[in-house]
Amino acid sequence: MGKLLDAKTCETSKPDKTKDILKGDGDGLYLRIRPNGTKTWIIEYLFKGKRTKFTIGSYDSKGAYDSISGYGSKDERVSKIRDLLENGRLSLGQARSIAYDWKEVRKSGHDPVAKWQEFLKNEQFKNESQKTLELAESSQPTVNQVIESLMSKMMAGKKSAPSVQYRLNRIAEHIGDKKIKTVSRQDVISAIDKIAEGFHKGKTAKLLSGEVLSVTKRLFRFACVREFIESSPIERLTRNDFDARPVKRNVTLRLDEVAELWRTLDNPTICKSDPVTIAALKILVLTGQREREVTDAEWCEFDLEAGLWKLPAKRTKKERAHLIHLAPLAVKIIKDLKPITGKTPFVFASPIKDNQPIFGRSVNNALLSLFKKGALPKVTLCHVHDLRRTLISRLPDLGYEPFIGHKIANHVLPGVLAHYNHAEYMPQRESALKEWANRIESLVDGQNVVHLHRVA
Repeated sequence: MGKLLDAKTCETSKPDKTKDILKGDGDGLYLRIRPNGTKTWIIEYLFKGKRTKFTIGSYDSKGAYDSISGYGSKDERVSKIRDLLENGRLSLGQARSIAYDWKEVRKSGHDPVAKWQEFLKNEQFKNESQKTLELAESSQPTVNQVIESLMSKMMAGKKSAPSVQYRLNRIAEHIGDKKIKTVSRQDVISAIDKIAEGFHKGKTAKLLSGEVLSVTKRLFRFACVREFIESSPIERLTRNDFDARPVKRNVTLRLDEVAELWRTLDNPTICKSDPVTIAALKILVLTGQREREVTDAEWCEFDLEAGLWKLPAKRTKKERAHLIHLAPLAVKIIKDLKPITGKTPFVFASPIKDNQPIFGRSVNNALLSLFKKGALPKVTLCHVHDLRRTLISRLPDLGYEPFIGHKIANHVLPGVLAHYNHAEYMPQRESALKEWANRIESLVDGQNVVHLHRVA
């Protein structure tokens, strides 16, 4: 049977103001003209005793395809027919293509409308699933956001917060904008490699890259606990993988070297550091406390008449309050600072910035500058933290049990000692620090003292 419609008939047919007009074409295809002039395409067919009439779209004189003959493979034809149905604006040729395809579907034993509606249902499910996935994806935090969460929830108020933040900022420069769920092991490796290469000669870039790796692993463990990610992609990475193992220092000065350092600090023609920095360095030698614990000290922590320094828990590494006995030499050094820093809260107030202590690393820099210009030829190259190790290691040379030095340093005693021995040994600690200061003074003054050193 030939086709009954042509483009001109579809375009010029007029509506009946009282009823719909149906103009048939073949294969169950009809052009329906509504009383208001709207033209739509309908396919009507009988399948397994059930008559179906289904609107496939509206009439549009301009169409991209005239038939399905040029659509290629079966899958391509199915895809094109679905595109036409989804578009909904069909020329005569396009409507005929759908009618022909649906006739073939019926011949194969399937209801084309049922298949189309099933397809639409599946597509709706896919779209909804995709939207849900996209919504979930958009709610996933970036590395920067996880860093912010870690710092606020786990690091707030801790002494190590600035150094942790600094190292996390280094990794964030490379992957901060990425969703943490999408960060791969290779992303982190690439970032760590760049950090190791990115600092000018003379800086310990590899050491920094190892420190960055350590805090980044901590960041990803935090993300696991918060269920931002299922597992950390970098847990098995180690500092060895980047040749970035920390340098383990084991420098311990002899007593005569400590005395030589002290003489140099007292010589203004050699040591050009400001008096506050020199005083901080001397207190580090005399007390064995950590650098920031000394430089950030406040006047309210000291009872100079009693010779006591009460270090509050919030300023110690392990958050344990600590009492340090001050030898008369240490008391004098601190009292001599009163005219310089007494109007500020800080004993070692910065001479450059108001209401701030001296920067912790400035003391170490002052010590290293003495070595750099050759002012300490008789002293083993050391850092500030080595002075703490020196005190702990040399107190046994003065006749004190090794654990007394660890008590002075506010260390947790190892093994069973930590579990059973809760004594503070205050008299021994006071005696040890006074004897330590006396020995340094006697050596500086050139007294003839025999020094027997145990192996550190």
